[in-house]
Amino acid sequence: MERTPRNGTTQFESLYEEYRLPVLAYCARRTSPSDAADVCSETFLVAWRRISEVPDPPNALPYLYRIAGNVLSNQMRTARRRHRLTAKLAGLGVTPSQDPMTVVVQNSMDAEIVAAVRRLKSTDREIVMLAAWEDLPRETIAEMFGMTKAAVDQRIHRAYQRLARMLEPALARDRSDFPRVARRGEG
Repeated sequence: MERTPRNGTTQFESLYEEYRLPVLAYCARRTSPSDAADVCSETFLVAWRRISEVPDPPNALPYLYRIAGNVLSNQMRTARRRHRLTAKLAGLGVTPSQDPMTVVVQNSMDAEIVAAVRRLKSTDREIVMLAAWEDLPRETIAEMFGMTKAAVDQRIHRAYQRLARMLEPALARDRSDFPRVARRGEG
């Protein structure tokens, strides 16, 4: 087992202090709260093991997001395997436990937005989430995905258009719930 030199320990401690909360928030927006804590911990474990590879700020946070994304992908593969196993067990008459991965939403529109975002292609979904939820500059996102800023801008624009089309029926339904005066902006 490799030992991290003392200056690596100091580097890790400052990395952890500065980026723990943003990485935890990134994870929490993509999985359940309890799983988010585990993913965050595993992300920093990988960073600890590879401390010499961690770039200096401001590139450290996108690097950590990339690690967290990989950890989340592994977690999703595991969940899919668990789902297949649960289906097999149900076929054998074994009652499965309730799925622990639930999304807590504020209202029905939030649930529809989450569902629409999930229907985007995985790369587009991640780019939109990095831009909108993580507030990363588009240049940084472009670097993370190995594309130009213009390509990222175009993907975000098209993804927002797709989201608007998917959410159009829900928005129309929500607008119809408001009194007529409120819809016209009067009063």
